[in-house]
Amino acid sequence: MVSRRGLIPFLLLFFPLFLFTSDMGMALYQVVYPKSKDRSMSNHQFFMSILVTINLLMFPDLTYSQKQCTAPELSADQINEIVVRERGTRNDIPPAFPKYEYTARKQGCYYVYIEYGLPSAFEYQQMFWLNQFGVIVDVLIGNAQTVKLKCPEKVYTESELAKIIKKEREIRQDLPPPFLNFRVYVDRSSCLYMYYEYNLPEKRGDWQVFTIDPYGELMDYSRSKPN
Repeated sequence: MVSRRGLIPFLLLFFPLFLFTSDMGMALYQVVYPKSKDRSMSNHQFFMSILVTINLLMFPDLTYSQKQCTAPELSADQINEIVVRERGTRNDIPPAFPKYEYTARKQGCYYVYIEYGLPSAFEYQQMFWLNQFGVIVDVLIGNAQTVKLKCPEKVYTESELAKIIKKEREIRQDLPPPFLNFRVYVDRSSCLYMYYEYNLPEKRGDWQVFTIDPYGELMDYSRSKPN
């Protein structure tokens, strides 16, 4: 198991610099205006690469509160064994570093498993998201580079995603209610679905987004703060 040595002061010192680089500025713009097609990374990948690391260290339940999980909890070593096994049977998962340490943290009913290559460097890491049953649903490598996973044959339509969100809202009190009047935009990040609801009449930053995994389960959600 790897310790999180030095990451908190590193993030506190350098996160403002990351935020104001041109790439980050473009990524933030694309989150606010996801209809833009000229982007180098997805909304989910940009935010998850930065926010998941911070959440793991400081705010473990910030946006991942979920309904009660049904599967037995997995340890970090069990998750590592799953990833090692999957690497032996799949060609869409990045290879392991020659030497690495790893850690895992449960967020809601999902696991965030991180491999840190040695010698350590901020971008020398791989992040895996697994559902409660140990199935890999998303992977990031390095500086928020998307890994194109082989997705299930089933592709959810906008109406099917809307039904998933509606059902979750009926059984969960922690989800934000729908706006009185809104428009929907659906984006994909590898095998994940980002289901956006924009408050109408529109104003900058007034939206909420739900991330749904390739098996139709709600992973997380986020509510923006309107300007």
